[in-house]
Amino acid sequence: MEHRIVKNDDGVSPVIAVILMVAITVVLAAVLYVWAASFLEQGESAPIATFFVEESSSGVYHVEVIKVSKQEDLAGFSYFLKDDTGSTYVGGNGFGEIAMQIVGGEEHGIDTSYTGDDTQLASRSDNVSADDGSEYPVHFSDNDRDNKLSAGDQFMVYGMGNSANGPAADNWKLDIQFDASGDIIGTAKLL
Repeated sequence: MEHRIVKNDDGVSPVIAVILMVAITVVLAAVLYVWAASFLEQGESAPIATFFVEESSSGVYHVEVIKVSKQEDLAGFSYFLKDDTGSTYVGGNGFGEIAMQIVGGEEHGIDTSYTGDDTQLASRSDNVSADDGSEYPVHFSDNDRDNKLSAGDQFMVYGMGNSANGPAADNWKLDIQFDASGDIIGTAKLL
């Protein structure tokens, strides 16, 4: 009986070639899984906002929204009025929701341009509009009425003056937070 040795002309065994292809596929799948998982963990990205601040002779700081990198509903934002030490002003309404909304059965918001059909929220909007800053030191106006934080909208922060009775002063700041991520998306320094 004669024995023959079969030799592959490539020098690579077909079994080794299959093992290498499976190993490469497993490594590639693992890399793609880690890459995709990193995107899922990032959550929702926050927009970035820029502001222009000007103080009127009446003691009100007008904080105009110049640009917002991504349009989001007003209900997704909160504000924080901070004094010159960086502490949030807790007297009156120095922090909270921007959009008029009912949260936990209570009315929230500082939007003086609210035009919805909820009479409770319309009443709150009227109360904010009529206030001189003593109860609501921050007001907001959705000037284009799109229910989004967008260029042309305006915050009014009340200091002291002939038509203002609020707590704000130079070197205070107004922080705007994107609630979905918790990021402060813009800060307006009152000067």
